[in-house]
Amino acid sequence: MAATNIGYELLQNSAPKQKETVDFVPDRMMPVSTMHRMALKAQEKIILLMNNTCMLTRHHRLGSMNDVLIYLTGNHEDQGMPGDRGDFYRRKLAEQLYLHYSVQNIDHINILALIEGLIRLEHDCRAILSARACQRSTAPPVNVDGQILSVIGRLAEIH
Repeated sequence: MAATNIGYELLQNSAPKQKETVDFVPDRMMPVSTMHRMALKAQEKIILLMNNTCMLTRHHRLGSMNDVLIYLTGNHEDQGMPGDRGDFYRRKLAEQLYLHYSVQNIDHINILALIEGLIRLEHDCRAILSARACQRSTAPPVNVDGQILSVIGRLAEIH
């Protein structure tokens, strides 16, 4: 079989010329953005745990981490038994974290440190992102405890 002539020729340089190199600017704010998203997801999971496990008084639904702190410190309106009602909620939340997310070494004593660290991480990341989001080539360090960040990662389902 003979080769058939199609009737047109391809032009050598029909595509527009592009730069040989691409300017790459690293996004140094990505870890801050990631930690902020992790903190938001972890806060959402804690609020859902407290709302969905019948741990609260009948008519209350939590909507923020401030509400969570009110319950965990025992400063909520509850006509229950006398004593530290916050201790009950701290124990129940620590139990739910263990049952649902296999978070170990969190108990009624150090659960407040976890919650406060989580709130502080979200607040610090939000402040950094709001102040420096346009300058993504540099990012300040974020102070967070490694153990708290590990627990937050587990809650945010980043393994």
